[in-house]
Amino acid sequence: MTSQVTGSILVGLAVSAVLFLPLVVWQYRRYGRFDALRMLWTTAGFIYAAAIVAFTVFPLPDFTPGYCAAHATHPLLDPLRFPREVIDVARTGGLTAVISDWVVWEFALNMVLFIPFGLIVRRVFELPRGIVLIAAFATSLLIELTQLTGNWGLAPCSYRFADITDLFTNTAGAAIGIAIERLTPRLLSTKTHLLTQREQARPVSRGRRLLGMLLDFWYLALAVVIGGTIASTIYALGQGGTGHDLTADQLLDLERWIFTGAAATALLVVLVPAIIGTGASLGQRTVYLTPAAHNRARWRLVARAIAVQGSSIIFVALGIPWLLLVPVIAFAAAVTTCVTPRGLSGLITGCRFVDARATSTTASADHEPA
Repeated sequence: MTSQVTGSILVGLAVSAVLFLPLVVWQYRRYGRFDALRMLWTTAGFIYAAAIVAFTVFPLPDFTPGYCAAHATHPLLDPLRFPREVIDVARTGGLTAVISDWVVWEFALNMVLFIPFGLIVRRVFELPRGIVLIAAFATSLLIELTQLTGNWGLAPCSYRFADITDLFTNTAGAAIGIAIERLTPRLLSTKTHLLTQREQARPVSRGRRLLGMLLDFWYLALAVVIGGTIASTIYALGQGGTGHDLTADQLLDLERWIFTGAAATALLVVLVPAIIGTGASLGQRTVYLTPAAHNRARWRLVARAIAVQGSSIIFVALGIPWLLLVPVIAFAAAVTTCVTPRGLSGLITGCRFVDARATSTTASADHEPA
């Protein structure tokens, strides 16, 4: 059980880390802000989903020859099995035997397993209580079918009991979770509250600027992957497809194509947003930030984009020793942003940052808390 709990936490945290930036983008597009508590609840949901899988599928037995003939399970379809067994145990051993009986503990654990389901689904998704109960029943049914079919045929035989009683105990556990959600304080902002404040301008904080920078790095990484993939595909098609091995010279050409495609796409991601519209980078646009240049000079906006992101791409293209400057620039940009929301690019080009939803630059100018 310890390994299952540890594995669930690690898997849930790993999934949360991978999906963190996509979820940040979704939060800003949906609610116009980053909600840390909602992100924590989402992480708890990933950990819980991993725990559901861990406790209903793992550990896998050693399917040696003859295992299925000796250990294959059969479905338990008697809905009265639990009360009947409890009555039998009580008659023979009394209350003490009932408390220590594994059937009772199994019944209780199946309920406990689904208490977080009702709590998390109700609080995060804010679905009607009846829908949450139906979702819990459907999830429990999916689990039992998975156990009945031996993980949908991936295992040579069914190695866990599919019990119809679990459908009711799991759903009852979800009902307890719903009751807990109703009784406990709501520390999480409701969707209605977040949506009503979606268009409200907010101060430009250091954290928000750093988040925009992190998103810019993510968008650049996506651009590099997409650009390199498109370039390699074009080159492969020009060579007659991918059905034959490439020569050494062709491999070098392919490498140059991939590098050129990746660099060109990355530069486009940096320069095009600076040339059109507000001049904000993709990451800044995501978190509703806009650079405010003196006299709205477009050249300052382009220079701001080149100052950190553009120069980093150029140094990567130049190779060693220029490549060594990229982490230095990234570190300097992060440290400068921790000191002032203007950041390194803003200080170099004289740009300030405002909230894109503000009616005037004074409504949300760079906010530097003490």
